[in-house]
Amino acid sequence: MSFLGSLRQKATFIDKIAESFLPSLTRDEKFKLEYRLPDEELIVDDINADLSFVGAHSKLREIQNHRTKEQNVGAYVFSGRLYLTKHFLVFRDAFDKKSCVLLLNLSTIKRVERTPSEANNFSLTLTLYTGSEVLIQLMGLKYKSEQFSAQLKLHLKENIENARKLPQFLNTCYSEFILNKNIMHKTDLIPPKSGLGQQFKYPGNPSMEKEKLKLRLWFDYFKENGENMGIVKNHIFHKLVRVGLPNRIRGEIWELCSGAMYLRYANAGEYQQILEENQGKTSQATDEIEKDLKRSLPEYKAYQTSEGLNRLRNVLTVYSWKNPDVGYCQAMNIVVAGLLIYMTEEQAFWCLYNLCDVYVPGYYSKTMYGTLLDQKVFEYFVEDKIPVLWEHIQKQDIQLSIVSLPWFLSLFFTSMPLEFSFRIMDIFFLNGSRTLFQVSLAILKVNGDALLASEEDGTFIAVLKNYFQTLGDSAYPDSDDPKLRSITKFQQLLVTAFKEFNVITSQIISQQRHKFEKEITLNIETFVKKTQIRQMPKTFYLHSTDLSNIYDIYYQSIETYNISLGKGSSSMNYDVFVQFLGKFCDWCKPCEADNDSRFVEQKNEFLKKLFNYWDTNDSGELTLNNVVAGLDKLKTDDLLIMINNFFNLYDKDGDGELHREEVLALSEGLLFLTEPWRSGRYVDVLTKTAIENEIADRIVEQKAQEEDGDDTIELPNDVEVNEEKYKNEQSERYLKAASNFLQRSIEYARSVDLPSDFNLIELSDDETGGSSESTDAIKKKNLNTLKANAALDPTHPKRLDMATFRMIILADETYELFFSETWRCSTHVNKLIDTDNTRGKALRGMFDGFMADGRKVAKQVRIRVDSVATTRSRGDSILSTDTNATSNTPMAKSLSSSTKEDKFEDIDDFTSEQQEERDDLLGNSWVEMDIDDTMIEPERKQVLSRPPMSNSISKDLIEFEA
Repeated sequence: MSFLGSLRQKATFIDKIAESFLPSLTRDEKFKLEYRLPDEELIVDDINADLSFVGAHSKLREIQNHRTKEQNVGAYVFSGRLYLTKHFLVFRDAFDKKSCVLLLNLSTIKRVERTPSEANNFSLTLTLYTGSEVLIQLMGLKYKSEQFSAQLKLHLKENIENARKLPQFLNTCYSEFILNKNIMHKTDLIPPKSGLGQQFKYPGNPSMEKEKLKLRLWFDYFKENGENMGIVKNHIFHKLVRVGLPNRIRGEIWELCSGAMYLRYANAGEYQQILEENQGKTSQATDEIEKDLKRSLPEYKAYQTSEGLNRLRNVLTVYSWKNPDVGYCQAMNIVVAGLLIYMTEEQAFWCLYNLCDVYVPGYYSKTMYGTLLDQKVFEYFVEDKIPVLWEHIQKQDIQLSIVSLPWFLSLFFTSMPLEFSFRIMDIFFLNGSRTLFQVSLAILKVNGDALLASEEDGTFIAVLKNYFQTLGDSAYPDSDDPKLRSITKFQQLLVTAFKEFNVITSQIISQQRHKFEKEITLNIETFVKKTQIRQMPKTFYLHSTDLSNIYDIYYQSIETYNISLGKGSSSMNYDVFVQFLGKFCDWCKPCEADNDSRFVEQKNEFLKKLFNYWDTNDSGELTLNNVVAGLDKLKTDDLLIMINNFFNLYDKDGDGELHREEVLALSEGLLFLTEPWRSGRYVDVLTKTAIENEIADRIVEQKAQEEDGDDTIELPNDVEVNEEKYKNEQSERYLKAASNFLQRSIEYARSVDLPSDFNLIELSDDETGGSSESTDAIKKKNLNTLKANAALDPTHPKRLDMATFRMIILADETYELFFSETWRCSTHVNKLIDTDNTRGKALRGMFDGFMADGRKVAKQVRIRVDSVATTRSRGDSILSTDTNATSNTPMAKSLSSSTKEDKFEDIDDFTSEQQEERDDLLGNSWVEMDIDDTMIEPERKQVLSRPPMSNSISKDLIEFEA
């Protein structure tokens, strides 16, 4: 005994070491995962305790009822830990955590009594609704026992409402039915609703005698250890599951082991409510469900009928509405079809819910990341446990995942006959996902010799397919021993899986998942990114690099969406949209003006219009494709298209005209957009050119004063420029442009009271001569014209059409430059942007850039020096007098942006190489940054396992219903 105890201590020590390499889970998370409890079940209190369970119909209760006073008969006592949660009382033994595990819903407790004890210990007797008794002796300090009892009393009171729905819930449990029928001998009982198997027969050819024997064993277990919501699980429970569940009770045991029973009880009626609320609604998930319905276990008769298909449709549809992040995924229909053979719709729904969240997380998701991750883990196990076969697979370049992926994804339902896959599911719901790895390794191990002889994928698959079709055959048909001949290949498979590969524990699986997680996540994210970029709408001004960066910034902004897990909404709401633009648009970055309520109002007004303009589906959210299409419009180099797009933001009815209020809103939008340049945070081409000219003029003047005749040009170490001067000049220029725009908009707007062909301005040179009209008629006409053109007359509604708007923009050099270049260049989509924002350093940064890029400046100065030398040789002045002159008639200018940038030199004087360098210099003045990308890694669960113990089973006959 001491030797075994030493082994247990070593095993516990090894488990603790293994846990240190796993993603950290909280105590509550480990507790919930181990016992499959709902998410809200947190540990309220826990204490050491001794526990005994006496079933209402157990043999011990019969002996106690007939014992004499001299006889003293007691139940087995288990020492362990007692936990209290919001709705459960959980006990687990300290020996191996499997000898006695009690999961007791508080609603099942009918009475609690304080039990007198000779040792003055704190003891409680719980009486359950069935009459079973739970004897608990709390161990430890008295005040701790009192505290635990007070918490238990409090939560029992809170569960009174839940206890009232217990009788109705118990009517759905077959275990309750067979106890009442065979012990209470009630004759008016109606069997609870079951799965499709009760009507369409169960898969395989189940022997009635075997079914009765298995059901009798479970009947005895329920009598001794309780049932459904108040059951004790021990080693007999595990043994009964391993030998195969009886068909009539399989659904309930699956529901009990998976924890789905607790969810169904806690959320009574929710399934039916969701089904009714979404009746008739359609979605992408429902469309995909309809396509796959008839491909769900078509070999089973029920799924060739409308009844079976309707049940399957209901469960899948309700789940898609319950969990829209997942919706419907590949192979989910196969799994649900298998569940519905033994379960009702509601039972299958909650079982699917826990299966997706607890057992195989990520299997049924948009990216199937869980399945891909487990394929990588499975390949590791094959390499580690079956190295000879793995070498052969690598040598022959056989894709193992092609073979094993369907096993994991469909839980063997599509790989082997259903009668055998359901036996594997029995153990799967008991032991968790490690069952899939153990069985898969056993399949390869058993067929190792035949697989080593196969040299390509087709032969490899054919060997396994033939094996699955012969699982019911004898594993040793040539043996002289009749016992060996009776062993089937399936029995041999189970022995290999759970004996030879029992070393594959949940801890080891979690370690390997954690090891390969980053690799799989990166592969998924890369694949999803490439796929989405290929599916983006056609763009005319955004390049592939731009699209890649937009994709990255887009999903970095949506924090609730996980690309690799495929969870969360991938659409962008307005608040996220504002943050998104603020990362790479100079005109939307946070600034000091955000403290001004007027500016904030202007900002929100414009951004909401832009958001709605990009939202072509009127859904209130933007997709990645919406954002790409919108940014492509912002990056256009066509001046007229840019002006038209801005006009359309404010043209709500799309009639090509703006009302007075819309014109005012448009002017407010321009004030917001130009704020970075009005405040001097950034500089435009005009200011930049003026600064370049000043620096170049200084260098040229300094060079002219030198007498050594050396042609070498040396840049000064620092440049002193009147920064405030240029800020003020640029600010005044933008303010003047805003004022002129509003004045001209009202001046040139068309009055709705006058016909469209009415001349607003009289163009005749002679008021009397050259006109056939009388003097009075001309005066009357001019009076009407003046009245119609009164800029401040509010009595006449005005309309500003797109042509007039273009004319006004093109009439102002600043706004023309803004729409042709400044706005476009201030939207940085060519590289990742840093979240740090450098404020108020635009001019200083540009000066530093001149010094850092001195070679390019030197070339420009060399050009200017050569030009001056040429001019001197001709007897002209050093600098042309119209170098910095600007045209007073901007309407007459060319719409090409290149002519506006040339303020100190004609563009024809530059060579192609010099022009390219000059363009690079101008482009370097915009501040661009990068964004940090932090990857969050999900966490994994862990489950412990211990060897079973033996016990005796009675052979009393029980009665079956007709």
